[in-house]
Amino acid sequence: MNESRNKTLTLWQILCLLAATFLMLMQVYSLGNSLGRFPLGGIWRYLPATLESATMAFVPMVFGAVYSKRKVSLTEAFRFWILGFATLVLYYLAYTLKSPGGFNMWKFWGVFFPILTSTSVLFSGLIFSIIAQPYIYDLQHKISSKQNLLLLSALIVVGFATSAGTMIFSYSIYGLYLVLYFAWGMYLANIDITSKIYKGSFLTGIFSFLVVLIGVPGFNGVYWYQLLSGRVGKFWNRFFLNNPSSPAIALLVISAFIIFRKTIKSFSAKEMRYFIPVIIFMQAPISKSFMNFHFTESAGLNKLIMIVIMSLVSVLLYAVYRKYLFRIRPVKKTLLKLSQAKNFAQVLEDSWYAAKAWVIEHRVKLLTWAWFYVLSFVSFLIESDGLRIQISTATDINAVIFLLGTRFFAIILTTIFLDAMFSIFYFVTTRYWTSNVLVSVIAIGWAVANKIKLNLRGEPIYPSELSEATNIKTLIPMVGGKTVIAIVVALVIIIALTVFLEVKFKVKKKGTWKHRGIWALLSLLLFLTPARFNHDGSWIYYINRGFDNRQSFRNPERDIQINGPILNFFNYIDLQIMDEPAGYSKTAISNLAKEYQKVADEINKTRTNNLKDQTIVFNLSESFVDPHTFPTIRFDKSVPNPVKFIESLKNKTTYGNMLSAGYGGGTANMEWESLTGLNMGLFKSTLTPYVQIVPRYSYYPTIGMNFDYKSAVHPFIGTYYSRIEDYKRFKFNKFVYLGSKYKIIDQKKLGKSSYNSDFTAYANGLKQINERSGGQFINLITIQNHMPYNDWYPKNEYMDKFSGDLFTDGAVKQQMATYIKGVQYTDEAVKQFISEINKIKKPITVVFYGDHYPSILSQSYTSQYPVQMHSTRYFIYSNTYARKHGAKGKIKSRANYVNTSDFIAMMLEQTNSKVTPYQALLTKVHEELPALTINYEGDKGFELIDQKGRRVDPKTLTSKQQQILRDYELIQYDMTAGDAYGLKQAGFYK
Repeated sequence: MNESRNKTLTLWQILCLLAATFLMLMQVYSLGNSLGRFPLGGIWRYLPATLESATMAFVPMVFGAVYSKRKVSLTEAFRFWILGFATLVLYYLAYTLKSPGGFNMWKFWGVFFPILTSTSVLFSGLIFSIIAQPYIYDLQHKISSKQNLLLLSALIVVGFATSAGTMIFSYSIYGLYLVLYFAWGMYLANIDITSKIYKGSFLTGIFSFLVVLIGVPGFNGVYWYQLLSGRVGKFWNRFFLNNPSSPAIALLVISAFIIFRKTIKSFSAKEMRYFIPVIIFMQAPISKSFMNFHFTESAGLNKLIMIVIMSLVSVLLYAVYRKYLFRIRPVKKTLLKLSQAKNFAQVLEDSWYAAKAWVIEHRVKLLTWAWFYVLSFVSFLIESDGLRIQISTATDINAVIFLLGTRFFAIILTTIFLDAMFSIFYFVTTRYWTSNVLVSVIAIGWAVANKIKLNLRGEPIYPSELSEATNIKTLIPMVGGKTVIAIVVALVIIIALTVFLEVKFKVKKKGTWKHRGIWALLSLLLFLTPARFNHDGSWIYYINRGFDNRQSFRNPERDIQINGPILNFFNYIDLQIMDEPAGYSKTAISNLAKEYQKVADEINKTRTNNLKDQTIVFNLSESFVDPHTFPTIRFDKSVPNPVKFIESLKNKTTYGNMLSAGYGGGTANMEWESLTGLNMGLFKSTLTPYVQIVPRYSYYPTIGMNFDYKSAVHPFIGTYYSRIEDYKRFKFNKFVYLGSKYKIIDQKKLGKSSYNSDFTAYANGLKQINERSGGQFINLITIQNHMPYNDWYPKNEYMDKFSGDLFTDGAVKQQMATYIKGVQYTDEAVKQFISEINKIKKPITVVFYGDHYPSILSQSYTSQYPVQMHSTRYFIYSNTYARKHGAKGKIKSRANYVNTSDFIAMMLEQTNSKVTPYQALLTKVHEELPALTINYEGDKGFELIDQKGRRVDPKTLTSKQQQILRDYELIQYDMTAGDAYGLKQAGFYK
């Protein structure tokens, strides 16, 4: 367009531009709930959605009017794109600096391909419109004004009729529909508007606004009436009047356009380009997160300030763009080429030939990268189970679809490391095929080695195990002779193939030795980055996670399947466990052992029993929580108490609340705490000790080491959390699980659930108790109440028989009812189990605890009810025989709020058993300190909870308490990140 005129904007024009900017940026915030608090809030709450739909239609109309005077060159579409691209680059940079944890490669991808990734539908629609403008211009000048009106009106009607107002303007493809509004703008800008039409437009606008204002909440009411009455209601869009394709919205924006037509036509293309950054700010996926600053205590004022700031940023950005952006050489060159093109078809043709020439020129590099991507992908597939990947405890999925659909950038990151390895090899050897084959052999060989270990031991290769590779005598029998022979044969073939390729198909990559040297150096530096993968707060940490390399450290098999063998290995290189406490040394641990030997001697003066003569059962009850303790819940009086028996133990035995370190997960962490007496709250970062810590040691101390025989029973898959290998490190004599050499008896599933019931778990627990006449330790883990809670149980009397502020959602109520019924079955199974052990003539003590809340309520509520939603029920019960032979019936003090790590000390007190120096330390921790747990606000470090469930400031601890806590930290560091000096102190643990 001709922009030789450089006229100054009038005050009215400036005010219109600023008002439009304000209204557009205001749409970043969800203001519906705020408006809903006003009188007749049911009507006003939908106004923001109406404004958003009207904006989607009105903005293209304004652009259409401004660009209606003559045919527009394709250079304008490129100007739009480069403005959007530059804005996105700066915006994402600012966003990453503000919230580095939000960095994500999918978002970064959207910077370069905003249309492909649906970054902004309005932005995409405007680019489509500018490309289509010459064709629309020709068409509108070929047919009459009346024909234009009929055609555009018919398209509005057809668009609505064929979509029923269900167009989802979240995807760029729907930007094509906005071309229709652009065409309306071109048409309306060039027709005569009489005073009669003007007045009619004003009345039409008011009528359309009222239709939308009243109709949207009205149809919403009809929808919910149909849904709640059981009629078909969820298959139609109750907000069809509020959709940009709605004729009511179309009439509203056309009326508004006619009213403001004179002002709109006074603007030029440069003002329209100003709106590109505004549109990006309005619709970019990161905007809601970025535009969330807390300048004051008022949320409304914060939003107002932020809108003003972003408006000023938009103005400043465009001023900079106008002066510098279009002067950049590649931009100028592209604009010149586009201006010489006859039409869009020629641009596509020229682009095709240019891309083809570029691919041919860089074919070696591109093919190498493509090969490494395939290699990375294959390494992922090797770790799958028959091309299936388990994405939850009950669901698996096709590995190819899952990896390509959700792990694209994790594969890309692996490809980057493979290419870096290639660069190093190529710099050293200067031979393409030798370097390529070396990388291929290492990648596939490493994947196969990990798969072999997965099949043998249910876990991948850890960095700490690399030294075992030199132990050929142990390694060959483990791998198998046939596999070794196959590997040797494969290597011989690969070497021969490499020689053949180097001789017959010699490839020389472009670039000088200096260039290759710099690239090799950068590649070496890249291989140093895994040392910071787990350093929360570092840029490498955030970039790594932005590539979707997110290790859960809960299920090693699934982790390696979704992260691949290379990234999985890197994730274990530098685990952030604990900061080394001041004074840690072998001497310090030795001195602590001597000190707590004296404490143990004092405690043992009043203890009469030996622990190894007892039968101790640590019973982790999956997701068990007393339903009465859920926030805001209220039960109908007509339903039975689902935990009647367990609740009856309150006055008979040790009973209270256990503080969980997890919500909806973290089973193995609670199990680790109970078996070791160590505490998750002392760790520097979130981790899973079973996967990240225990494998670092060939032997790991637990309460089981004090028994001649110890076992574990779990009527489910045994590979989760590396249990099979970790139990070996615990020196357990037996692990009974589904698929083990020990059969799970009495397998019983309840209703439609796929999990073995608690009746099955306790039947197997009783079997193990009865198998041995002397003392033993049993770690019994149930699975019945594991998620999901999909209405498993028929004739569920709890369905719709409870209420509460957190239980208004239908899906939540259904899941909760299923969960409560499952808990009732647990209560019955526990009652039966307790009854059976009371018949046995040997001392048996059961430590029963729920590991965490079920993941039914939104985790966002944990900030509102932090202690409550991390508190599960526990009890410690000694059977009749045990109580007759020295065991207590009940611990009367410090039992209301405890941590899982307190169970060893509490069990020893209840059974009246003698303690070791380590157990004496645990006893002092339980007796002298408030309950120790993780920081429930998500911050690093621990927090302390008193017996009333209130937080305790660590600064208020006495010097004696602080000393006990320091001693505890020293011992935990020694057995998690240290050198395990305590294991070498005779009698300290056992």
